[in-house]
Formats: sequence, C-alpha cells, structure tokens
Amino acid sequence: MTRTLAGAAPAPSPAAPAPLTAARVPALAAGATLLGSGGGGEVATGALLLRRELADAPVPLFPAAALAPDTVVVHAGLVGAPDVLAERLADPDDFAHAVRTAAEAAGVRAGAVGVIEIGGLNAVVAAVAAARLGLPLVDGDLMGRAFPRIDQTVAAVHGVDPAPLVLVGPGGDTVVVRECSRRSAERLLRANVLALGGAAALAVHPLPASRLAASGVRDSVSACLGLGDRLLTAPDTGGTPESLADALGAEPLAAGRVEEIVPRQDLTPGWATLTDGRTGAVVRVDLLDEYLAVTVDGVTRAATPQIIAAVDPSGRRPLRADQLRTGGHLILLRLPALHDWPPAAEPLVGPTAFGLDPAPPTGPLTRPFDRGTVPTRSPS
Repeated sequence: MTRTLAGAAPAPSPAAPAPLTAARVPALAAGATLLGSGGGGEVATGALLLRRELADAPVPLFPAAALAPDTVVVHAGLVGAPDVLAERLADPDDFAHAVRTAAEAAGVRAGAVGVIEIGGLNAVVAAVAAARLGLPLVDGDLMGRAFPRIDQTVAAVHGVDPAPLVLVGPGGDTVVVRECSRRSAERLLRANVLALGGAAALAVHPLPASRLAASGVRDSVSACLGLGDRLLTAPDTGGTPESLADALGAEPLAAGRVEEIVPRQDLTPGWATLTDGRTGAVVRVDLLDEYLAVTVDGVTRAATPQIIAAVDPSGRRPLRADQLRTGGHLILLRLPALHDWPPAAEPLVGPTAFGLDPAPPTGPLTRPFDRGTVPTRSPS
C-alpha cells in the first residue's frame, strides 16, 4: 500500500479527538448512515475499503481550529449514479490524485483532507483519501448531513465558489475545472461524471483552515462517531421507539408499517405512507434521494434541512430512502442538527429547494444534542 505525505501534520493538542483507527470504522459507518437522512449512498463497501486503508496506521483527526491558519484543506468525495457507485468504488489512488491535482490547480499544497458531507458514503471516502495521502482529516464537514448537490454547502451559503474542482475517473482520466460559479458547479459536475462512466473521485473547495474554523460545520466527524456508537450499543430487540430516540438523543416521530410507496418522478418527490401502530395517526414521508419531510395527521413534524432517519426496528438498521418497502416496519426519528443553517439558506436546503411547500417551524428538539455526552475516543 503506497502512501504519500503531502503535508506535515500539526502537533496534537490536548483537545484533539483520538485518531481514526480501523476499530472505529463501524461506528463511523453507522453514524454516517443515520446522518445521510435517507440518502448519501451505500456506506458498507466504502467502510470495507477504509478498514483496509487504516490497517497500517490511523488517520489523525483535528478540528480546523487546531491546524495552522494557512493550512489548505481540500475536500474529497465520490460522486455518481447510486447503481454505479454500488458496483464500482473508486481506487484510493484516484482520491489522492484528485486532492493533489486540486491543490496544484489552486497553486497551493494540501495539508489536510476535509469531508464534503458527513452523511452517507462521503464521510467514509474522505477518510480513505486522508489515509492514502498520509494527511490528517479535519473534524468537520460542509453540510452537517447529506445533500444531493455540490452547491448545498455552508461554503455556498457564505458565497464561496467550489473551484478548483477535480474529477478522476477509472483509469486516471482527469477533469480539472479551474473556475466555476456555485450555480454552474452542479451542472458541470454531472455532465463530466457521465462522461467518465457514471462515477468519479472528487476533490473540491481547497480552503484555508482559518476559514473552515469560522464557517464550516465543526466537530461533525466526532459527532458521527458518537452517534454510531449510540446506535451500535442500542438494544436490538424489545425496545420502544422512545428508547431508541433516547439512545440517539433524537425525537421520535412515528413507528409503523409502510402501506404505500409512490415513486419519485425525476426531480418530483415521491412519498411513503404508514399508519402509526401506537396512535393510529396517518404518516407521510416525502422523499427524493433523501427524506424531505414527515407529516403526522397533516401536521409537519420534521422537514429538510432537519435530519430525518428511518430505522428498521428488528435490527436497529438505518434504512435509506431507496430501501423502503411496502409492508416493512420502521421507526421515524428527527435527529439533532450538527449546526444551524441561517434563514438565507432556506432556498438552498429547505423544502422549496426540492419542490415542496415551505414547512412551518417545528421547534427545537425536546432532547437537544449534548456533545459532551457523545463518546469520541476509544482504545485503538
């Protein structure tokens, strides 16, 4: 296994999270699946790849604020059609090449790798890139969950364009976009991914650590690990929706059997309906790639950008939107947000961004996320 040290890691600070080891991959994968809000892609294959990458050495994990202010953080991920990604995960060298090329296009040297979205496969993929490059991983991300578009980030909300943007396809075919606006980035990305065979390694947003410390989503890798720990240690059987919600620090929305699924039509949301087995309430879940909204007897209980999770009660297994089946049982939860989106982000990440009516305020969780109680360290 070849690793390239592209930049020196900072000295660990007393508050730095524990390094990411192979033993922590199950927790990272479990937390990332929950934070996908029903989307973000299949995590399992990426988790296997990450375990292999971490077999030789752990990946240092640092908050952006613990890095030198001028350290350049390049964000890495994987983009493409879900069916293609499920069959063909990119080579770790492709991620390394994408990160190095993006840094070179910006005229800088990569000193750390950042997570584009902490929900789903890309939480794991960024760690794969960091491991292959021998660089630290930043304890943060740009979305606080999973979203389907590259412009649905806190960087975009703060007016930061994503370029240089680099895509690396199978065989090393490389596309470099040196300049592009936030509005055109998604269109350019999709067209080039299609030309590369439907999936590609991505590097984007080379940003100084000081900027990430000020405007990025902070501590999200640690939060993801802690959430995964809570899910993995929750009782498998005999628990109630409330007990699972308590374990995750979440809000229970409904629990019941799926009665109908209306598929999406291109970019028009579909929905699933169920009857709450405890209250008899009629529940509707609007969905595209992710869960968009949950209404109970016509009252909105959760809506994007809030994080909605569906869990199979028989095995405490998070279910993606494409895994829902008529007749299946599930528990619906609203997870604690990892950060607050400003009101100006509503057209970008709110219900109207997905063709739904604006949602009324749902209020804060009755059991807010307490980062101090989430374990972020474990023995290597």
